[in-house]
Amino acid sequence: MKNSDYTYDYLLEAFTQAKETADHLVQNTADDVFLRKPAEDKWSMGEILNHLTQAGNEYLPQIKKGLNKPDEDLPKGSDPFTPNFLFRWFIGQVSPENRRKLPTVAAFEPVEGKAMNKKDVLDGFLKLQDEIIHILKKAKLEQLDLDHIKTRNPIVKFVPMSLTSCFAIQEAHQRRHFEQMRELKERFGA
Repeated sequence: MKNSDYTYDYLLEAFTQAKETADHLVQNTADDVFLRKPAEDKWSMGEILNHLTQAGNEYLPQIKKGLNKPDEDLPKGSDPFTPNFLFRWFIGQVSPENRRKLPTVAAFEPVEGKAMNKKDVLDGFLKLQDEIIHILKKAKLEQLDLDHIKTRNPIVKFVPMSLTSCFAIQEAHQRRHFEQMRELKERFGA
């Protein structure tokens, strides 16, 4: 998707699809393949999925803070929603179309791969997606304007961002890393 004009239906479908994609990638993958790194300085499938959960768990409290107001104080509106210029650029950076390696913020670093349990990693990711889907369904029902509900960037706290940007960054970031997981699964013949 281009990094503008997000709708509730698009976001709900994207996070629902993320659950299916993660489940499909992980369920039929042997444990040793799930934990195998392509190189010492690269992440395994498990580390990638854990990284997505870590990142999502940094964004989720910020999303909840943005919504933590009386209903009458939350701006109403309808989709489509469009992130501002800065966040449209950032969404482009974390999307699968950008093949450049990006530095990882310490808060998003995955747990050491050898200590991972495949089921626990997948369950954590699926739980996160369920929470995001629940929030989006409620926001859609209440016709909240995701562009005008502001919160803080989870890493650079002084940078305000819309809920549209929060959801769009998560969605693009997940698509990027699912591509990496697919490549690892194909490479290791799982």
